[in-house]
Amino acid sequence: MEFVDVFLRQAHPGEDRPGYQTYAEKVEAARRYKREEALPWTLLVDDIAGTVHRAYSEEMADPVFLIDTEGIISFYGMWTHVPTLHAAIETLLANGGRGVSGGLDRKPHLLASFVDGYRGPRRGGRRAVLEYDLGALGAGTMSFAGNQAKSVLGPWPSVPRHCPRRPRSRWASAHVRVWPPSPGRSPPTAKRRTRQSGL
Repeated sequence: MEFVDVFLRQAHPGEDRPGYQTYAEKVEAARRYKREEALPWTLLVDDIAGTVHRAYSEEMADPVFLIDTEGIISFYGMWTHVPTLHAAIETLLANGGRGVSGGLDRKPHLLASFVDGYRGPRRGGRRAVLEYDLGALGAGTMSFAGNQAKSVLGPWPSVPRHCPRRPRSRWASAHVRVWPPSPGRSPPTAKRRTRQSGL
């Protein structure tokens, strides 16, 4: 099993970390992110246009994909939720690494986001937190409060939630991509064509 993180756009730009103007800036920010988060796995840097991000998830903020041994999407979470992803991984491993394992998770898992979601806006600076607060009806303040109460709230969002096995899907444009990416389908071909840097 291999974990790969794809470094996307700056979701919460601010005075400390503005949006990326060049690919070199994005690569440098990815190196800093990998160092700060102590990521032990590969970090791929999407191009400045976000080609991979758009091809896979139409720019959802925090998507996660589980791809089986045949290169087929086995699970898609529109918002990363570790317990749900863990359950999908366990199912996939029990099936010999092949097939749909968990399906499609459309739940936003807001409690998990509020408990552990403050680091992203905080990296951008005060303006990033304020814009997050104004754009998402107090989400910056709630994520700050949730982060402060993490020791108490932390266990609550950790309950696994299983997803439907056969989600509905629809094909998007002429490119070979799916929205939402449907478990049981191959990943979009844009990934193979996109300029990426591995860190």
